[in-house]
Amino acid sequence: MMIVCCIPMLAIAGLLVLTGVAGSSIIVATLLCTAMMAAMMFAMPGGHGGGHK
Repeated sequence: MMIVCCIPMLAIAGLLVLTGVAGSSIIVATLLCTAMMAAMMFAMPGGHGGGHK
């Protein structure tokens, strides 16, 4: 669910690059942000179907 929240950010960054408002480095920043979000999601305990209660 948290990764789905990154999709609008990636879309806006792509749109800004296509229109020439922002450079291509903004794509690197958004991809790093998405990767960090995924890493945090998998590093946090619980909620991943392990059955630990």
